[in-house]
Amino acid sequence: MRMSESLIIVTGLPRSGTSMMMKMLQSGGMEVVTDNIRKADEDNPEGYYEFEKVKKIKEDA
Repeated sequence: MRMSESLIIVTGLPRSGTSMMMKMLQSGGMEVVTDNIRKADEDNPEGYYEFEKVKKIKEDA
């Protein structure tokens, strides 16, 4: 990512539509960063758009 580009962080409670928002951003042409640690399951069959380093910010706060 170049410094002149925007950084968008999508955050929210479980089952609040964050994966849907990430998929919409990706469909619109944005580059999406995910670590693919959490695999698709029954609750989210298309997978999770998560990045553990960002989730860790909450734990460190």
